[in-house]
Amino acid sequence: MKRKLLIIAHLWPESNTTAAGQHLLALIQSFKNAKYQVHFGCTTDKTPLGDPFIEDAIIVHKIALNCNSFDELILDLRPEVVLFDRFISEEQFGWRVYKNLPQCYTLLNTEDLHSLRLSRSNGKEEEWETTDAFKREIASFYRVDKVLIISREEINKLTALLPSIGSKLIYTPLIVHRREIATTNNRKPWSFVFFGSGKHPGNKATLKRIIEMWPNILKVQPESSLILFGAYYPESLMNKAKKLKQVSFLGWVEDLDTILVNYQFLLSPTPFGAGLKGKVLQSINNGVICLCTSVASEGIDMESRSLFMHLNSEREYLNTIESIINNSEILEREQSIQSELLDHFSEFSNDSWIANLTVENNLKALEILKQVIRHSTINSTENLGKYLTLKTNKN
Repeated sequence: MKRKLLIIAHLWPESNTTAAGQHLLALIQSFKNAKYQVHFGCTTDKTPLGDPFIEDAIIVHKIALNCNSFDELILDLRPEVVLFDRFISEEQFGWRVYKNLPQCYTLLNTEDLHSLRLSRSNGKEEEWETTDAFKREIASFYRVDKVLIISREEINKLTALLPSIGSKLIYTPLIVHRREIATTNNRKPWSFVFFGSGKHPGNKATLKRIIEMWPNILKVQPESSLILFGAYYPESLMNKAKKLKQVSFLGWVEDLDTILVNYQFLLSPTPFGAGLKGKVLQSINNGVICLCTSVASEGIDMESRSLFMHLNSEREYLNTIESIINNSEILEREQSIQSELLDHFSEFSNDSWIANLTVENNLKALEILKQVIRHSTINSTENLGKYLTLKTNKN
């Protein structure tokens, strides 16, 4: 009989709009390769751009907060493994899993460190470990068996603060399938592109920066053009972009890979964020040279080899464009370096860690700590959960 995996999701994945959606689908495929029967439970309905799962043999369940029907579901399924798609999902449903299925192996998928991204968006990264979000997130880490971390830089940050947490973490980066790009491809010279979901504050902030920078980029290289792709951007921001010279906003496209091969540069002055930037990896995979901030290249260019992926001010972008104008040979060097960075992500596999998901492999000290924190969590949240369940039923 196949082992069962139950994914408990806060939001429906959209692999055609977000790297997070692509990562979750890659994890699902890895579990399917390991002969798991995959069940997907979500508190929200499928979105218009959401992944259908129809052809993927994934069994979908609608789940509700503060409802005993969830207890009935997991007792009926009895999955060997439960994966929470973010720490908020673990906070909401974890105590029910721990109470009803105490032997179930639990995983927390992060996509990025939510608390770190939040601190950076507030311009207060130095206060990260003092925030409520950090404390909630780390408490969730200790309640589950293992935590999936997408970025090597985030593993470094966590283990520098909490050395003992290292054995809790499993490195699961975005996996990139190498594309064969024709060397004779005719890219338009000085064509820039930016893409990403407007639901993410980091992408909206990046687009605002691009709008501010673009007139000065045209002063340095008047032949420049910019194409913007992505769904869910506010109309006010799209209108500002459309008013700029030599800029087009084309919205969401189904197959971005077939379009990216026509452009020369990714322009991504990302001011804040965390995890890995899928747009950077996807651009490199399509032969697009990335001009981006250190935040955008975090976890990708770990040794700062690239000259183009650590541009942290407008002046640095303009200087880089000027240097390309004066010496086009640096493009070949930069493209070679960025392509080599992709090797790490194209050679990665999830198979080995999925094959070793057993409580017996947990360190004894961390297993005891997990049980203590779970005990405290169940005691403190069960009564509240029962009250909210009764209130939900009355309504």
